[in-house]
Amino acid sequence: MSLSRAFDAVGASWRASLLASTQYRGNFVLSTLFSALWTAWSVLPLIVVFDHVESIKGWSPAEATLVMAWFVILRGVLEAVVQPNLTTLVERVRSGTLDFVLLKPADPQLLVSFSSLEPGRLFDVPVGLGLVVWALDQMAYSPSLLDMAAAAALTVAGAAIIYALWLCAAATSFWWVKVDSLTYLLGAVMDAGRWPGSVYRGAVRVLFTFVFPIIVMTSAPPRALLGRLEALHFFGCVALAVAFAFGSRLFWRRAVASYTSASS
Repeated sequence: MSLSRAFDAVGASWRASLLASTQYRGNFVLSTLFSALWTAWSVLPLIVVFDHVESIKGWSPAEATLVMAWFVILRGVLEAVVQPNLTTLVERVRSGTLDFVLLKPADPQLLVSFSSLEPGRLFDVPVGLGLVVWALDQMAYSPSLLDMAAAAALTVAGAAIIYALWLCAAATSFWWVKVDSLTYLLGAVMDAGRWPGSVYRGAVRVLFTFVFPIIVMTSAPPRALLGRLEALHFFGCVALAVAFAFGSRLFWRRAVASYTSASS
């Protein structure tokens, strides 16, 4: 199966997910409501902190809101696309039903990673974009097209890093029965991305830049949007995302090679 046909298969799966969500409207409404409440709860710490201080490590309230906006956007992508599919992957490995995916004439990584969609969780994406617009309005700042393109590229890079981390965590299920603790750990680390990267110092900053690159995910795009990210840093972030994506691909192939299937 060609790559275009594989993407057509993914598109068909997503359309089925959308139809299923509209069929169960109550569940969709509740999912969207919980997503809205979670977003409000995420923004609350910023309000509390800036009620006592004027800035956080040089970030004004509006600038810190931009960081929070990217955190909300990427969290929406994670919970709508990445997490549901890779949770299903773990279940397929446990039950042996991954055999049916591996037998299909398409890239199994693509199929297990993007076969379903949680539309209600996508509510975070427009909310995050709304926070971006509000923050820019508060700053009376209009980014250039180049800055917006750089921020968009880094958003894609951040999403790629999130996907790579969760794929590697899910792929450990080929060797270990219980991998829930790894996903909980990643979720806890992801929460640190709601704060500007300059808050973290020393070994923690290195950890959040190269091992769990939340600074690249949530702090680099706002800096690019504001025209404060140097070209070298931009390309470094993109290169890091490519390295994570390539590394996760290798890890996935190694994991699949060790899979003995349900019939073994």
